[in-house]
Amino acid sequence: MIYKFFILGLGLLYGPAAVFAMSDDQGVLCGIILEQRSGDTLPGAVIHIKDLNRYITANHEGTFCVELPAKKYSLRVSHLGMRPVEKEFQVEADETVQFTVRLSYSAFDLDEISVTASQANRLDQPGTVNRITREGIEHIQASNLADLFELLPGQLSGTPSLTSARQSLLRQVPTTSEAARANALGTGVFVDGIPISNNANLQDDVSILNAAPGSLPPFSSVAGRGLDLREIPPDLIESLEVVQGVPSARYGDITSGAVLVESRAGAIAPQARVRFNPNVLDANLTAGFGDGVQSTGISFSGNITRSQDDPRQNLDLYTRLTGQLNLSRSWLENRALRTSLRLQASQFLDERRLDPQDEVSRRERESQDRFLQVSMNTSYAFNRDRSHKLSLDASVGIRRQVGYYAENISRMGLFPLSDARTDTTIIGTFGSSQYRNETTVEGNPLNIYTRAEYSNRFSAGQTVHNYVLGIEWKHDSNRGDGRQFDVLRPPRQNYSVGDRPRSFDDIPSLNMLSVYGEHRMAGTLGDRVYSLQAGLRFDNVSPESPVKGRFGTVLAPRLNASIELLRNVHIRSGYGVTAKAPPLNMLYPGPRYFDVVNFSNYATNPAERLAIVTTAVVEPDNSDMRAYTSRKFELGTYYDSDPVYLSLTFYRENTNGAYGLTRDVYPVVFDRFEATEFPENAPPVINPDPVETRTFLGAYDLPANSRFIFNKGLELDSSVNLNRTWLSSLSVNGALISTTAGDDGLNIDTNRLFGSSVPSRIGIFEREQIERSRLSTSIRSVHHISDLGLVVSLLAQTIWMDRDLRSNVQLNPVGYITDEGERTMIPPENRTDEAFDDIRRQVSDTYLIEERRPPLWLFNLRLSKSFAGGVEASFFANNVFSSRPMYESARSGALIRRNPPLFFGFDLSIRIRR
Repeated sequence: MIYKFFILGLGLLYGPAAVFAMSDDQGVLCGIILEQRSGDTLPGAVIHIKDLNRYITANHEGTFCVELPAKKYSLRVSHLGMRPVEKEFQVEADETVQFTVRLSYSAFDLDEISVTASQANRLDQPGTVNRITREGIEHIQASNLADLFELLPGQLSGTPSLTSARQSLLRQVPTTSEAARANALGTGVFVDGIPISNNANLQDDVSILNAAPGSLPPFSSVAGRGLDLREIPPDLIESLEVVQGVPSARYGDITSGAVLVESRAGAIAPQARVRFNPNVLDANLTAGFGDGVQSTGISFSGNITRSQDDPRQNLDLYTRLTGQLNLSRSWLENRALRTSLRLQASQFLDERRLDPQDEVSRRERESQDRFLQVSMNTSYAFNRDRSHKLSLDASVGIRRQVGYYAENISRMGLFPLSDARTDTTIIGTFGSSQYRNETTVEGNPLNIYTRAEYSNRFSAGQTVHNYVLGIEWKHDSNRGDGRQFDVLRPPRQNYSVGDRPRSFDDIPSLNMLSVYGEHRMAGTLGDRVYSLQAGLRFDNVSPESPVKGRFGTVLAPRLNASIELLRNVHIRSGYGVTAKAPPLNMLYPGPRYFDVVNFSNYATNPAERLAIVTTAVVEPDNSDMRAYTSRKFELGTYYDSDPVYLSLTFYRENTNGAYGLTRDVYPVVFDRFEATEFPENAPPVINPDPVETRTFLGAYDLPANSRFIFNKGLELDSSVNLNRTWLSSLSVNGALISTTAGDDGLNIDTNRLFGSSVPSRIGIFEREQIERSRLSTSIRSVHHISDLGLVVSLLAQTIWMDRDLRSNVQLNPVGYITDEGERTMIPPENRTDEAFDDIRRQVSDTYLIEERRPPLWLFNLRLSKSFAGGVEASFFANNVFSSRPMYESARSGALIRRNPPLFFGFDLSIRIRR
């Protein structure tokens, strides 16, 4: 070991001349880079000073020295084919800091690793941010991006599965389906700074009236929701940051949070990985060369995944194919111009194959999504330390989405059909009582994104300032064939609801122009550290002028502040407004049709048949649709002094104007006719004077900007790095989360329209709310023996409290709709009158009972081991004690089993060492 320190001394002696010529308030940082097992030096290792975005290369003896202003720095040290290491160092004025960094081909050979989520307290990304590193991603053996969220405070561990779309739910507990969709829709996913948009997804269907408004289509789809997190394989991710607090003004079109994904790029030792469990078979190949700074960086990642819900049958299947190519290079003198290019091509197939035993309905469905994206990040630095620069990000993404479902349909008797697209009365056609429907929904979304940003970082005394100005433009459109089917064999519908094919070609595009500015500063007051970030963002949705948008504008201030009250004890607070623009399926839901029969005569002789049908068309007007907003506030304190970290954060989020589908009624006035003659081989002769005129109340679903979500909670995040053989680290996190979700709109009792007889009037009611609270904790112990390359982690998850109830349940109507379609509102003082007993709402005694679930425990085990020759193996077992208790529901009396079943999986990877 003595020769290593001798080499370090040579590095200090013959390093940069700045060692001997330090200016005021300057210090020197010197280090040596070694290989973990052999102790050999690593010439050519790259040291990235993240605070300055400056790169340094170790000399032929594996050492380096650099003069830096006195402050705390975060460094990332990497070498071709080895696992990077991040370190923090404090540089003092007129002093030299010396350190040693050890790199390894396997993360499990390192002296220190992080396999849990840790909070990132940085100037460039304020607010509550949780960071998950590459070793944590590998250790948890995730099969998709959603699996990684279980490391966040308040999130629960579950069974890995890819058989249904995976969505995020940040700082919120499950209440209503619409609240969950709003949370997922408002969670932005940014890959290398580029947002992945789902705004142009139109893979939707017309809900049958037997189902609730907004019911999902028969095939898998996330239209009107957040990105399907199954699309992002974890093996393509280098690191992950989840911003749950007040984000930087740079991030827009979000409400719940931002998921910042850094893709794997640069020098990566060739690695093949196979992961399998009873539900998933996953294979990955990754390799990379160069660092993109000193040399051209080229990397490739490929993934193929096959999943089925039940290994005993192969009917429900999900297949994922993904390839990603990253290129990066520096240009010009001092490498002032840096460019990175990312190309991703993917195909996703979610299918339910035809069951040979299903001889009646013969249902099948399929959802296919092909995705191609090209993105570019370019920056030009005006000075050597890259503190003053101009950057340009651009991306083009195209998709081809095809949803398909088919089934045999049986209807009660023969029924008249119409293909009219306008309000009219025409001669219709008789459809068959039994037929097979095949419906296809084909969309071709196009997503374009560009952003230009100017930033300037400089020091003034003891304070570092960073000014950021940016402008961005987003384009989302869809030019697909749309929803198509045979009009004589339409999808299943009822209650005189008609259905027509629809093309997406005439749907306008959605554009959004945004500008933002931000000032970040950090420094010291005496011997105490503080930071302040103030930003302002302006979003113009479908611009008609620079300050006016067809769907409104949003001005979003954001503020974060932190100050060190006591030594290593900080208090922080944040307030901000975030906004999410409406997706295309909410802006342009398409027309709804009603087909009512004026006259019907189905004779044995086809020449004598006649059907007269009146068609009424409803075209929802969503010109007043606006972006929904969330007002975020958080206040917390944290203690950060190695080896202990402790954080406590209170937050409150008010989301208003979220999207949902509301069921409304439309009065259709039509005439009934009778025949005067029934000639042979000819249709009946109709009396032109109607027998009667009726009003039909048709029900349909239309988008509304009326949902609200109120979240508040208290989060705990703590960890202790003991670095003992028997216990390396211990982390405890948890959250008390309370969510209230509801609708500011009114609820029409349309269910009464679907009975055997239509009532003379139906009630209009205020909508109820769902309130739910949950307290959970997760204790993770990590046992790391670096000499053996062994990591064992244990999770003890406890749900201490989980309860929910319905509130604001109104039994008295606030209005009513007559069978002629007239709407009348009832004054508040008259709503309890006996005159409205016929439309008063009836609920059971148990409907208002609060559901209180008993405490629940779950224990998981994960083990990772590295072997000679670059082989790594991992094993996990969820619910190792197979604890699945049952409890009796207070509302329904049913016995409900809790916790997922015992589940296990295995992961094997081979890395080629160079």
